[in-house]
Amino acid sequence: PNPCFYQIELDLNRTFSSEENIYTKENEVKMRRVLGAYIKRNPTVGYCQGLNFIVAILLNVLEEEEAFWVLCQLLEHILPLDYYTCMTGVIIDQKCIEVLLQEHFSEVY
Repeated sequence: PNPCFYQIELDLNRTFSSEENIYTKENEVKMRRVLGAYIKRNPTVGYCQGLNFIVAILLNVLEEEEAFWVLCQLLEHILPLDYYTCMTGVIIDQKCIEVLLQEHFSEVY
């Protein structure tokens, strides 16, 4: 079995667990299905931590199937491959946010 399915189970109950309007048992079931379907669609990418939060937010505003297809577009056409495979994109984005905070919100930084 693909280890991604096990990781999803670990992450589901941690996804916005304190946000009652986002985390519900119904949304947990939907997140499991959307993320599981994506693993089957694209086993090369599979699942990485953080996708659960993206799917949870998508499910808050979209139907389950729509959330799945938006996730596919994000991962396959919008974000570069290294964004979620080796985390290069995430690290660069974090550095950009850090610089912007320093420049525009020094009291926060």
